[in-house]
Amino acid sequence: MTNGFLNDLPDLDMPARRKKKKSPEPAEQPVRYVRTRCPKCRSTNVPVYDSSHLPVRYHKCSNCGHTFKSIEENYEIGEKK
Repeated sequence: MTNGFLNDLPDLDMPARRKKKKSPEPAEQPVRYVRTRCPKCRSTNVPVYDSSHLPVRYHKCSNCGHTFKSIEENYEIGEKK
């Protein structure tokens, strides 16, 4: 419906605004898993006792009692270290 109110404005040949398309999320996102080991006795029996400060997790070895922290790290697939 036009009533002639803006019909006298010049055409500036500006491109129309487009909405940004969101890229679809991949169905599966692979996650690299590295088993945590105690740095003192190399045991894999190291439960997390505090994960409230992510990406840092605090562990305590059930075999020797040593406490240590692990830091989660993000990486891209195919990235070499």
